[in-house]
Amino acid sequence: MYVDSFYNKLIKSNNNLIARGYDYSSNGLIDKLVSNRMYLIPRIEAFLNLIDPALIELLDTVKKVQFYYNFTIDKNDRSLNI
Repeated sequence: MYVDSFYNKLIKSNNNLIARGYDYSSNGLIDKLVSNRMYLIPRIEAFLNLIDPALIELLDTVKKVQFYYNFTIDKNDRSLNI
């Protein structure tokens, strides 16, 4: 991204954003989607913990595609959680 671009000026002026979205990469995603009762069964809990990183990786891939086709956002910027 160019140094004098409109996007960089906009981000630097509004860098103290309040709502950045849920940080699912560090807090997990499956536990927000399924019932807490599913975590009471050890086999299902192990399975949910197994597929959680794969689901997070798929969501990050969708974000990369969104950033790639959006010409107003820097493709290497990860400060926005859309």
